[in-house]
Amino acid sequence: MFDFEQAGGFIFDCDGTLLDTLDAWDEAERELFAQAGPLTQDQEDEIHAAPIEQAAEILHGKYGVGTSGADVLAHLDGYLVPYYRDVSEPLPGAVEFVRAAHGKGIPCVVVSSSPRRYLEAGLTRAGVLECFEALVSTDEAGCSKQDSAIYDIAVEKLGCERERVWAVDDAPYAVAVMHECGLNTICVGERTSEHADMNVRELNELL
Repeated sequence: MFDFEQAGGFIFDCDGTLLDTLDAWDEAERELFAQAGPLTQDQEDEIHAAPIEQAAEILHGKYGVGTSGADVLAHLDGYLVPYYRDVSEPLPGAVEFVRAAHGKGIPCVVVSSSPRRYLEAGLTRAGVLECFEALVSTDEAGCSKQDSAIYDIAVEKLGCERERVWAVDDAPYAVAVMHECGLNTICVGERTSEHADMNVRELNELL
């Protein structure tokens, strides 16, 4: 069980951490990645960490996918906007954990590579949008989740001491960056991180 008394604020990733949307992203990206050819995990991480418009430009400019970056983005939006709005579901324990933190007056923010339009749709459907002080999307922040600056923005939004912030993500590369920023870290999901203070499969393990 997580001791909420030790937390002054939470930073949550969205996809694969709060919402069960990774399969939808895989489906939306399947055709695009097939055009790009085999990609390494590092190459996929670069794409997933970037603001969505930049990711679309990377896929087009670097790997020759689609007729333009705008064409790639339209493909993603066409599949994912209705998915977040009408189909997406929270991961086990996610709603309960967020509501528990919110109920104790602990400020929470989201940091995500997904654009605000996806985040608002999915978190509204899950019934937890009102639990967050801010949604920090990489496209609005102008930096990727591989850049520590985005977590500095999130800490500022939380308004609490950095050493009391807990950051939760399913991507080991993001956990490593958050650890380097001096944040307490929880890695959730199938992949684990040597940089995490806690590794759990699901957030309900902490309830």
